[in-house]
Amino acid sequence: MSIAALAAGSLILTACSGSSEGASKLDGTYYVKDVNGTSDLGQLVVKGNTVSHHEYSCDGVYEKPGVTSTGEFNKDQSQIIWTVAGDDSRNKRTGSESISTSNTSISISGSAYVRDNSDAGKALLDGFKAKCGK
Repeated sequence: MSIAALAAGSLILTACSGSSEGASKLDGTYYVKDVNGTSDLGQLVVKGNTVSHHEYSCDGVYEKPGVTSTGEFNKDQSQIIWTVAGDDSRNKRTGSESISTSNTSISISGSAYVRDNSDAGKALLDGFKAKCGK
């Protein structure tokens, strides 16, 4: 059995292991275009109950993000409580924000972040890379 087949089998088992692990079904990387009214790319990384938010400009898309925040989901995963706002004064991620989720997106206060491996996520990333490549 190949490593890829083993990894896929492991992923399926993990996905079926129940909801006792918190936000595991949401684990992954999500993107939004024009975050906070800028032309920057917003990235949301979910790992268990922990959330980190990064903002990338064209100059920083392959480097360290310009703005970073971290937070956690509340108990019923209807909000993100931002715990570390980072040092950047442009940071808009403070307090708590309402969220809604689907299989391919997480909406934060009305902005839909799409999963990186979804069709919408791939198109968004390709568009941002094309815009920044010139």
